[in-house]
Amino acid sequence: MKQTGGSVRLCAAVLAAALIWRIMGAPLTRQDFVDLKIPMWQARILLPQRLGRVIALWIAVPAQPAAAEAEQETEKADRQNVMVYLTQEDRLAQMTMAEYVQGVLAAEMPAQYHLEALKAQAVAARTRALWQMQHGGCSVHPQADICTDSAHCQGYALPEEKRKRWGAGGEAYESRLRQAQQETAGQWIAYENEPITVLYHANSGGRTEDAQTVFAQALPYLVSVESDEDPNGRDFQQETVFSYEEAAQKLDCTVQELRRSFAVAGYTDSGRVSHVQIGEKQIPAAELRRRLGLRSTWFTVVMNEEQLVFQQRGYGHGVGMSQSGANRMAASGADYRQILQHYYTGVEIVFSE
Repeated sequence: MKQTGGSVRLCAAVLAAALIWRIMGAPLTRQDFVDLKIPMWQARILLPQRLGRVIALWIAVPAQPAAAEAEQETEKADRQNVMVYLTQEDRLAQMTMAEYVQGVLAAEMPAQYHLEALKAQAVAARTRALWQMQHGGCSVHPQADICTDSAHCQGYALPEEKRKRWGAGGEAYESRLRQAQQETAGQWIAYENEPITVLYHANSGGRTEDAQTVFAQALPYLVSVESDEDPNGRDFQQETVFSYEEAAQKLDCTVQELRRSFAVAGYTDSGRVSHVQIGEKQIPAAELRRRLGLRSTWFTVVMNEEQLVFQQRGYGHGVGMSQSGANRMAASGADYRQILQHYYTGVEIVFSE
């Protein structure tokens, strides 16, 4: 009898595992494995979302009046229209703030990041749009409030770009981004009751940079702060190698000048390079980074007989919120308000409809 009970439990466990396997969208046939688009590491995001949908079909959950009312308020808060220049399609588009923020999230932060980090990014994206709407819009596209060129305004992912990036996991990721937008709807970052100038980057390397050292403008909320980063993360360290000929061409100098005189000429308080010396000229490290396509100005250089080897730390200009640092803070229990108030000194998170 005991053996029969054990067999029943085993069969039940196998059936439950098979059900979970299919809910996750995992393959069954050989062709399914060949066509598999979802890396298994994404299961921690995709499985709970899909399992939740199945349970919702099985169990009728009565609507909560307070929750429904809150959802209506969030929809109202982000209903404001934004004129967006879609650089990918070379056209102007009008959309709601809700749609815009979700598109920025898809472009600017990995969708598998912690929800609180995504919420921090949502508030930052909304604040950037509000600031530009109050300060003349996009300087390159006069009819637009903001454009989708991340080097100029903010990135924005079109539907086809999302499909390419997420594959079969797109529906679950889209749901997470919608949740981040809805749970922060109408919220923006204020300093002295005005939207701040929002800047953010992928990885700080351990400490953010003061805005004045990069953009020659001192802002009290964009100062250098410590940032907890994963030293084993993909953006924490990067090596880039150039031949002398390649580097000289990019830096508009001669190979002889590089070999004879290239040197770091100064550092910022955060430890990043401020200037380099080439011949009689000093070049800002930000310009060097742009010309060579380096990930960061936090670097050391090794020069051998054939090459210059740049060992870089972090990814991006280093000013404002570190996205990987925000994700690390969220994983340690910080909410989106704590994240934003850590990276933007002395600010408040305010709400407006």
